[in-house]
Amino acid sequence: MRSILCPVDNSATLDDRVETALALARAVHGHVTFQIATPFAELALWEPFGGAALSAEAINQVRAADEKLASDLDARLAPQDVSFDVVVIDEGRIEGVASASRFTDIVVTSLDDPALEEIGIGVRVPVLAVPKGAPMLTFDKPAVVAWDGGHEGAAALRAALPLLRLAGGVHLLTVREKGDDYPAAEAASYLSRHDIHAECHETERVGSISATIEDFAREHDAGLIVMGLFGKSRLRELLLGGVSRALLDRSVVPLLLAH
Repeated sequence: MRSILCPVDNSATLDDRVETALALARAVHGHVTFQIATPFAELALWEPFGGAALSAEAINQVRAADEKLASDLDARLAPQDVSFDVVVIDEGRIEGVASASRFTDIVVTSLDDPALEEIGIGVRVPVLAVPKGAPMLTFDKPAVVAWDGGHEGAAALRAALPLLRLAGGVHLLTVREKGDDYPAAEAASYLSRHDIHAECHETERVGSISATIEDFAREHDAGLIVMGLFGKSRLRELLLGGVSRALLDRSVVPLLLAH
């Protein structure tokens, strides 16, 4: 997990993403690419009645803002003890992440990122999403794996291995709802082969499944929830499973997502 991609912009969650990406890079001795993505070529299409001059002016303004953000980030991060680079690309946010993901181990963003669902569903690398105002600065707190035996949960479990090795404890949580064809004990056995010793827990659903997972995470002072992301993207209209959607909307604990 040494190649870290962090999409950045001027939103209120910029510091959350940057500080989390830097902390993760320190923990795993990794490199962070901070990516600023704007589809300059499409800006002309957004000005259908403005003419070429107005479109060129809009493009120049946005390009200048991106270059300033890149320059400011570069100056801010230069004193840090982390390997990084800042890139500005002529692509949309989601397309830019997808292109870079071929050589990326993990994407760091925020739960408030409006593109989070499409990134999580459309990119085949894990996504670490942090709550607004709560960057993930340490990785030694306990981790909770939401386990239901499905392929998505297994993919998230495998993707989370580097972070689970750093965690102060690993809890495999099954909220009783489905059959037990893939019990958590098998997941624990898999983790043990990676020298990760997990505790298995089964609990009855109290309220919603997402609320049950959140309550368990709070009780165990968890610093991370690992979960599979269910759903699909269709003409940019996403259909997410209820648990996925609820946790993305309300979690106060960082989420490690995989699809």
